[in-house]
Amino acid sequence: MSEKQNARHTFTVFVPTYNRAHLLPRVMECMEAQTFQDFELLIVDDGSTDGTYDYLQSYQPKGAFTLRVFRQENQGRHIAFNVAFEHARGFLFTTINSDDTMPDDALERFWRWWNYAQQHYPDTPIVGVEGLCADMDTGEIIGEPFPQSPMVSDRIEMHFVHRCRKDKQRAVRTDIISQYRFPQIPGEKYIMPSYLWHQLGFDRHKLLFVNEVFCYKEYLKDGVTKNRFKTLSRNPRGMALYYAFFIERALQDGRVPMDEIEDALIYWVRFSLYTDPFPFVLRKSLGFRLPWRTRLRGLLRGVRRRRQDIRRLCSEAEKEG
Repeated sequence: MSEKQNARHTFTVFVPTYNRAHLLPRVMECMEAQTFQDFELLIVDDGSTDGTYDYLQSYQPKGAFTLRVFRQENQGRHIAFNVAFEHARGFLFTTINSDDTMPDDALERFWRWWNYAQQHYPDTPIVGVEGLCADMDTGEIIGEPFPQSPMVSDRIEMHFVHRCRKDKQRAVRTDIISQYRFPQIPGEKYIMPSYLWHQLGFDRHKLLFVNEVFCYKEYLKDGVTKNRFKTLSRNPRGMALYYAFFIERALQDGRVPMDEIEDALIYWVRFSLYTDPFPFVLRKSLGFRLPWRTRLRGLLRGVRRRRQDIRRLCSEAEKEG
């Protein structure tokens, strides 16, 4: 029996949320308006304190989709992903933030392109479809479009060879993406989302890339994008773990340019120094199979970035004090 036949729905639409009760009605309206209704809406409340869970418990879906709600203690969006992977019942898995929306025909077009991929590339194991995101207010495309559309590739090639960066929207076979998990680090609540999506590319899973908008994004003042430094500086172990993972996999993969790997080393040194002394970081850096010049530059620039962080953190502490 095929994976599609085993699935209860064509899609799982996963929405992690934290203190976004005022925005959830917009998400629900977006889901109710979808022209393709064979999906489950799986929401994980990350320990909200603003009535989010009560709102979701009382909500009565007006569409044909199924609503499933889970709640966890506040642990971060990445751990909410792990919960979703445990419970997802859809054949394809897609996700939006609680401050995002999707065009009314987004799921319909995802499904159409999925079937196109199976019909036109029967000998290529394509596991998902990836499209574009646009700004909710201006409608402008976020980041770079793909060099061709449709185009078969993988996340690493598209990101590092074709340099199509920034937010993208994808629907991936649930049985494939749910094989991956985010690590849980005590005391921290954030790991880069690309920890998940880059693994998909490093493992050479093929996607069909299309230059169509599947998601509208709004970057709120209290969100991660607008508070990047604060978020990263409060989660240094997760950041160091991500960049160590990236360096090791990139070196094995062979497609990531060395300047990108050097940048990752700079960030790894920077965030490792939040918790470990320099001699320890220096010794640990020897585990990366890097040219000595690259390692030296990465260490020096990483130390410089850490010093800049210290000055910035002290300055912000003085302003708050």
